[in-house]
Amino acid sequence: MGDDIISQGRDREPGPWPRRLAVIAALAVVVAAGGGFLTLAPRHDAPPLSHRSIAMSLPPEPEGIAGPTLAWDRDLRLLAAGARPAWFSPATGRAEPIEGLPADRSGYQFTRVPGGWAVQAAPALPAGCGSCAGPPAPVWIISDGARSATMLGTASLVAPGATDGTVWLTSYPAGASMATAAGTAWEAGATGTPSRPVRLPPGYAIVQGTERGLLLAPASQQPGTADVLWGSFPLKASPVFSGVIAADPDEIAWTSQCTASACVRVLNLATGRRTEVALPAGSSAVNAAFSPDGGFLALELSIGSHGDGGELGMRLEVAPVTSGRLTPVPGTWVSSDALIGFGWPAADDTLVARFSFTTKMQLASWHPGARSLAVTIIAPGSNELSLILG
Repeated sequence: MGDDIISQGRDREPGPWPRRLAVIAALAVVVAAGGGFLTLAPRHDAPPLSHRSIAMSLPPEPEGIAGPTLAWDRDLRLLAAGARPAWFSPATGRAEPIEGLPADRSGYQFTRVPGGWAVQAAPALPAGCGSCAGPPAPVWIISDGARSATMLGTASLVAPGATDGTVWLTSYPAGASMATAAGTAWEAGATGTPSRPVRLPPGYAIVQGTERGLLLAPASQQPGTADVLWGSFPLKASPVFSGVIAADPDEIAWTSQCTASACVRVLNLATGRRTEVALPAGSSAVNAAFSPDGGFLALELSIGSHGDGGELGMRLEVAPVTSGRLTPVPGTWVSSDALIGFGWPAADDTLVARFSFTTKMQLASWHPGARSLAVTIIAPGSNELSLILG
């Protein structure tokens, strides 16, 4: 099928999708949340967006995100991880503990799922075996904005399901290497009966449940491997996706070389519609995330060496998946070490990003079409705060 993202070959390079590594290797333990969360940036009138420019210089590093900003949405809540996870309001600076999650000094792992979040107690991984599965750990689910969590069961790994409130739980034999062992998976949710167990192909782990089957990734992550969309057909006959950088129940995005430049391709699994997102000249897509309703794709772009020390420049851009036309997110042109993370943590189309500069840390949110960001500054002494963005 030419240079499409769906192929039958096995000689492709793996995609740069950091989220899949967290799913397969069991997410890093998050640290406890501290007090004194954020201070608010003042509200100003918003000017129109300036024309995009690849040749622009990076902002002075201690300055951070400057210029006109908007007020934060008072209804927006972000998950604050730690020994006692909580909902945090950037607009008010207040946090509300989430009921149903026992205090855990080791912290929790969070996975964005349709309609909410899956929460797993940090598993105790075997020493000296990076690919070995630890013992199954408890898993809960929190619906968007819910004040309490619901217990689902125990598992070694967690992945998003295809419908609201569902997750795929996978368990492996104790001490088994996920790079070669076959996991046993089942779909579970806060309501309804868990599905019948499914035996996964040896060496594969679930990245995302879709309406066309399970998107699987090789647990080994060796060069030359690719993701597989596995359903009612044999593994060898399953569509193969190379360079996957984002997926949701209905869509898959992957990097590719289009007619004149690099691009990101998007496939709608329900309709078969394909969209090309042309990238600015000299740029490449490092990471991506679909909005909760699947209508937008946020891209983290690496654009040349523009800093005083020759560091890479990074910028967030967003495209509707129907048109593929990119729009720069205002104020997010920074050096590569300044953009810590981004995602769509709310049920609506709210993109949130975290930045680290020499003298400050900042949190910013943006709605597609808005002319400015809402920005807050992380107060000194709250370095242990760990917000989950997506």
